[in-house]
Amino acid sequence: MSTMPGALGRLRHVLALLNDPRTPKLPRLAVLAAVIYFISPIDVVPDPLLPVLGYVDDFVMVWLALRWLIKRDPDGPGGAVAPGAPSPGQSPPPALLP
Repeated sequence: MSTMPGALGRLRHVLALLNDPRTPKLPRLAVLAAVIYFISPIDVVPDPLLPVLGYVDDFVMVWLALRWLIKRDPDGPGGAVAPGAPSPGQSPPPALLP
């Protein structure tokens, strides 16, 4: 989608996916929830008590949500394919009944 390399290009790609109505709602909500979790003072691993590990869980949540969002890119490979449907170039499974 974006031809701009680097972090700025990735950020623009993510923002475009968040605004694209073809992007599934669950990955978009997961990114929103991960950002809220990141800025929230309530954590699974408290940030002040375990400074390094406390932030790792925050980053992992955001990373997983962004990864899911990017994998569901409608313009990306396999993004527009519904779960269980054959991917482009793949023949559908044979019918059970004639």
